[in-house]
Amino acid sequence: VSTVVTGAGRGLGRAMALGLLKAGHCVVAIDRDRTELDALERDAKASGGNLACLTVDLTQSDSAETIVAFVESKFGPIACLVNCAGIGQEIISPKYATVPVKFWTVGEDIWKRIFAVNADAVFRLCVAVTPGMMARGWGRIVNVTTSLQTMIREGMSPYGASKAAIEALSAIMAKDLKGTGVTVNVLVPGGPAATRM
Repeated sequence: VSTVVTGAGRGLGRAMALGLLKAGHCVVAIDRDRTELDALERDAKASGGNLACLTVDLTQSDSAETIVAFVESKFGPIACLVNCAGIGQEIISPKYATVPVKFWTVGEDIWKRIFAVNADAVFRLCVAVTPGMMARGWGRIVNVTTSLQTMIREGMSPYGASKAAIEALSAIMAKDLKGTGVTVNVLVPGGPAATRM
């Protein structure tokens, strides 16, 4: 099974990539940090799985096409997509957890960057892989979001808003894909995790 995992260089994405390799998937790990992907490749060799890594900037409008072309050249059609890449409040302030970031202090450039990775890239990748999945009658899309409490907590804009957008999009996609053999689910990690946030 050919599976794409974004944000696979560290944290949750890395853990999922390694777990999917152990489960027998051919995994294409996507990240913007080549050093992190190199470390993943070293660890993946021990598991003996089929891994290919691609460094991509998900804020670029052609990122989905680049990913799909790469995956198909390595492992064939994409059967599973895990959208795990994300940018959080830490790019605004390292103290965001103790000193909430007020929404009116967030520049539009930061708003757009967070939405570009957390929402726009998810939409583009889902659009890019869905027709092929539907044609084959099977596919799995998993979008990593966050808890409702985090989404609407004081000082969590634009991160919370971007994750809320993905929750809504995932629900809509799941309904639109009813009966096609393609499913869309969200994964809400429980408890603290080793991420950039």
